[in-house]
Amino acid sequence: MLSSLFSISNRVILVSGGSSGIGNLAAKGLAEHGAARVYIVGRRVTKLEELTTTAPGVIIPIVGDVSTIEGCQKITASFVEKEKAAGIIDANICLDLLFSNASISAKEGVWPTDQANPEQISNALLQASDDDWSKHFAINASATQLLSASFLPYLARAGKDGGFKEGRGCIVVNTSISAFYISSDAPLHIYTASKFAAESIAKSLASNFTKLGVRVNTVAIGNIPSELNSVDTSDSLVNKDKVPIGRCGSEDDIVGTLIYLASRAGSYVSGATIILDGGTLVASR
Repeated sequence: MLSSLFSISNRVILVSGGSSGIGNLAAKGLAEHGAARVYIVGRRVTKLEELTTTAPGVIIPIVGDVSTIEGCQKITASFVEKEKAAGIIDANICLDLLFSNASISAKEGVWPTDQANPEQISNALLQASDDDWSKHFAINASATQLLSASFLPYLARAGKDGGFKEGRGCIVVNTSISAFYISSDAPLHIYTASKFAAESIAKSLASNFTKLGVRVNTVAIGNIPSELNSVDTSDSLVNKDKVPIGRCGSEDDIVGTLIYLASRAGSYVSGATIILDGGTLVASR
């Protein structure tokens, strides 16, 4: 009973930003726990191909750009082609889980040590370019809606004939605790704003998609090592005043959360945010 409650056996999954960091960990973990096929989307061909060697035939690369409508449509078309190549007929092509994970976090300038100096703060905030703002919102926020909309027919199909009750046909958006928590020591205004936007978009999608048989949830991730941060993986160096659990997050934490949301166990959950941060938000209040 317990194994079937949390089963993702034979599920078809797509992970954007799957070539590195959290996407890489998620793809490997989901493949290990029974997914039939895990499509990983990214722009770096070599990185994608490296990951496919960890689970040949299960982890499948798709080179694509999630930041534009055309890019998301091409990713969807490539997914359909690859499903056909796997022997799935058109009418049966579906997607059980979309993990919208692609993200960027560029440096936004050096924050002044003298935070009582308006001129220095002004200069720091103006170091980010218009292009920096556009890229962050295109990848961290807009892509959530574009990719979800592109795959909606295939997600809805997965939820038919009882699939919805089994947790099939769901979207999980990787946001960040930055959407809820701002550090005055090193504020990342563009990143924070884009992640807050992703949270809002996901909630809007949930209000529209759930009645179509597609659940939408977010995971606000905290202290987990990835290419976007410089987290030291040594638990002994974790500040318990900031992360009360006293350790960094791991692959198991990410994969366990995704399995819950994508299985029968989480089939009644939609429009929710799971805070995966070791207690960081609680400690900040």
